[in-house]
Order: sequence, then structure tokens, then C-alpha cells
Amino acid sequence: MGINKKAEHHPIIVNLCKIMNDRRMGQNEFASLLGFSDSKLSKIFAGKQKLHIEDFSKIAIKLKMREIDIITYPKIFRENENVNSEVKAQLTVELSENLKEDVLKLVFGNSNLELFYK
Repeated sequence: MGINKKAEHHPIIVNLCKIMNDRRMGQNEFASLLGFSDSKLSKIFAGKQKLHIEDFSKIAIKLKMREIDIITYPKIFRENENVNSEVKAQLTVELSENLKEDVLKLVFGNSNLELFYK
């Protein structure tokens, strides 16, 4: 992996190196795929040149990946479509008979309590 210790800690650069290795590409071939010179890719991997957001988007297109998938590589980000913001809770309380009616009146009020017993 053509990466130095300084850049090693940046997850995007580390993931780009993983993608390159997983695709069994050399640095020259990977640079060519991304539309970079080998020198530019070497500098990015070495932490001597910053990777700009525009370059990052171009890289994602060239790799046929989404930006988020490069960030989460090797995992693929999947948005949870079944997220329900409603919270439902059920509470079970065991009471003695003499406290049961008092608690029900407190929770439901006197008028609603009559419906409860029907």
C-alpha cells in the first residue's frame, strides 16, 4: 500500500488504498483509472497533497461507487427505510384490587373509567 504514516490515519485515503488493493491494481493503473497522474496519486497517498471534494466526487464516479460507500468501505451504506419515528410502549402494572380502581381513575379519569368496565 503506497501510504505513509501521516496519511494512514485519514479513513478516505486508507479506503482508497484498500479499494486499489482489492481490485488488484497497481498504483499506476489506479491513477490512470482515476484520471490522475501517478505523481498526484502518490502525493495524495503520502499526505503531501490534499484530496479536494471535487476530486473525491470524480473518484467515486470513476470507481462506479457512491462517495458514502468509499467512506464506509468495505461496507456498503444502506439507508434504513423502515425507520418509524413513532414510539409505542406498553406498561404492565400489577396492583391489588383496592388500588386498581384508584389508579385507573387517575389514568383514565372518572368518565372514561365507565367505558373501561363495559
